[in-house]
Amino acid sequence: MNTVAVNTTTLNARRLLLMLCLAAATSQGVRAQATAHTPALPAGPSALASNEKPDLFIYRHYGSPEEAGSPRGYPYVEFCGGHDGQGGPARRVYFEVFNRGTVAAPASQVRVQFTNPQTQQVRVVNVAVAPLAPQANVVKRVPIPPGCYSAGSSAQCNFVITADPDQQVAERFENNNAQRSSCVGPSF
Repeated sequence: MNTVAVNTTTLNARRLLLMLCLAAATSQGVRAQATAHTPALPAGPSALASNEKPDLFIYRHYGSPEEAGSPRGYPYVEFCGGHDGQGGPARRVYFEVFNRGTVAAPASQVRVQFTNPQTQQVRVVNVAVAPLAPQANVVKRVPIPPGCYSAGSSAQCNFVITADPDQQVAERFENNNAQRSSCVGPSF
């Protein structure tokens, strides 16, 4: 049995149950407010055309600290990497731009806004993204700018990665384009 047949059968059963409940309530002298609306099935693929849009999303690139080149037990930093085999703080931010939509996404841009949490100094890096097919992704890397790490024993560099920051791409969901994180740095 296919999904449409199951959904239609379920919908018809719900309609029948609703009619029986209304009939029972009316026959017992209870005035039923017959304003119940049953959901309508879409007329076909054309009814879903408004959902046929790209959906850009930022994913973390690393699944574990070890994968990012950090020692076991290092704070989980899902976007931070690029130690170049020398240890120490992350030198780059890695992320994946993913089109979760059902149609291709045109060329776009990703903005990475770095902020030093102590000085509030902000540096912005824009990254071009080529067109992405549906369900396709591309890995990007951005160097962490000098001065982003705060001083002290818990040094960190905060950042926000935003796909399509100027909303140039009409997307299925516009509210899921940003990811916020930080990289842990050296103690100064």
